[in-house]
Amino acid sequence: MTLLEVILSLALLGGTMAILGERSRMSFQNARAARDLVQAELLAASTLTKVRLGIIEMEPAFDVPVGLNREDFIFDTHAVSEGNVADVLWLYSVEVNPIDDDGYLVEIAITVRQNVPENRRPVTCRLVRWLALEPEEEEEMEE
Repeated sequence: MTLLEVILSLALLGGTMAILGERSRMSFQNARAARDLVQAELLAASTLTKVRLGIIEMEPAFDVPVGLNREDFIFDTHAVSEGNVADVLWLYSVEVNPIDDDGYLVEIAITVRQNVPENRRPVTCRLVRWLALEPEEEEEMEE
């Protein structure tokens, strides 16, 4: 083999390794984004279920901690203290909009987002459901 063949094979090997390294990095980023999106969807569905069951009140809320903490996994929203909000990974917002004139049909929109700066592109998931309320539930909601 000549020196030129060795240099050419090393250049091809280096180029192939660079391409494979970039593909691996992109695959890792895509897997992380998919994981975060699935987690946001699960948290939005869980929060909507809690609203429907009455665990969380059916009233507008903005940037309430979901309770998934960075140090340890806390699933109880009330366990997160006010001073610990910066450590919360996920926040949720609730919108309640009446659809009909009687107020028996409402639209509930749950938005779950990561608690990271906007320049890091936080993952956001919005889940919208229409619910038919019973007349007594509507009277309790007005009180």
